[in-house]
Amino acid sequence: MDATVAAEARERVTKWIEETRQLFALLPELLATDSHASEQVKEQTRLAEKEIEKLRKEIEDLKKENHVLRGEKDEIAQAMGQIAQKFGLAPRKSPFERTPGGGEHARPGEQSKAGDQPRVADPPKF
Repeated sequence: MDATVAAEARERVTKWIEETRQLFALLPELLATDSHASEQVKEQTRLAEKEIEKLRKEIEDLKKENHVLRGEKDEIAQAMGQIAQKFGLAPRKSPFERTPGGGEHARPGEQSKAGDQPRVADPPKF
């Protein structure tokens, strides 16, 4: 081996040893930071799990409330049907149900007559 090549190799090895010492000096700090970060992650996970449990309970409560409200809605619809029968009215099945042709008082299946349609007012004369 040439003397210059050997000198360069020694210089590189010396440089690597120095860099390794610097890295070993940083390791305790890096490990402590990782440990601290790990604790933060654990705390965030614990809080997230707590929030998930709270939301699950809230969802369950809302499902129960929804079930009760649907039952009340059915009872009210039944009572309204009985009232409508007493007055001889045929209630719509849905408040959004529309009759064909847009007639307000037409029964489902009946077509409204052309004469039943409201007239558009004549424009004012000047």
